[in-house]
Amino acid sequence: MNNINEYDNPIYIKALDRTKNIDDQLKNTRIHCLHNECSILGKKKDILIHLRSGPGKNLINSFFKYTTDKCDYCNIKKDRLNQLDRAHCNKVGCDRSSLMEKSIDDYYTDETTPIKIKDVLRKFILYHKEIPLYILCKKCHREYDKK
Repeated sequence: MNNINEYDNPIYIKALDRTKNIDDQLKNTRIHCLHNECSILGKKKDILIHLRSGPGKNLINSFFKYTTDKCDYCNIKKDRLNQLDRAHCNKVGCDRSSLMEKSIDDYYTDETTPIKIKDVLRKFILYHKEIPLYILCKKCHREYDKK
């Protein structure tokens, strides 16, 4: 399954296509957390833990809409029993946590200086540029994440 990370693999090329128009999407998005003026402060580790799970995961699901009803890898069709997930590329530095940490690093000063959540989340989305985002069934997603 790791061969899907090879640049010439059709699955990789298809998954890469999902993240190519990020700049235009960001200009036109109405997703509230990418516009509101809320700020966050605290230890960098705590901010990361908070943002990478709920807000980060939810943002990926709402920002990157998928237009397929089949798993990129096994082609199983989505139905009541077979749900599809968005799967981050498992190359080093491409996972959700790494991208979120990199985004926080761009704005973080110290524990007492607030940073705007929208700035971190927008940067998080921008860091997805040119990184494939796979659509995998639960079984393939688990197998892919093991590698």
